[in-house]
Amino acid sequence: MTKVSPAIKGQTREAAIAKLQDCDFFIKCDPHLVSYEAKPDPAWGSYDVPKDLKPLAQRVKAYTVKDKYENPIMGSDIESSYEFIDIADGVFVRVRSPMGTNFESTFTVRAKGSGELEIVQECDCKCNKALSSIVKKDLDKNYTIIHENLAQQLGN
Repeated sequence: MTKVSPAIKGQTREAAIAKLQDCDFFIKCDPHLVSYEAKPDPAWGSYDVPKDLKPLAQRVKAYTVKDKYENPIMGSDIESSYEFIDIADGVFVRVRSPMGTNFESTFTVRAKGSGELEIVQECDCKCNKALSSIVKKDLDKNYTIIHENLAQQLGN
């Protein structure tokens, strides 16, 4: 799945990338956020880094994130593990949620032809087959909100 944000105004590409790589900023754009806390960073050598990823440094920043969802199957309180790796033009984010639901996304900043910037998200999701329709619906709804939040906050 690929999602592209609305245009970001009044921001340099470098500043927008730095904001995406700010984990606190990124997590606070979550529309369902209740709370979050940093966890110890996993050791680089033991971490399952995607083979095509080109990290800026050998570091994974890890967090526990609590969200509140109105969802009849998974319940309303969900605790997930978020893992961030900085890349040259943005950030890689892996989210591990209950019931085997996992997301791997890269969020990158690119210039449009008009000189404005946009955020491009490439997302791969794996989940239990029974949850697939709910997860897809939530992805479509939530990532629109997340991208709007990111674009709005980056424009400030």
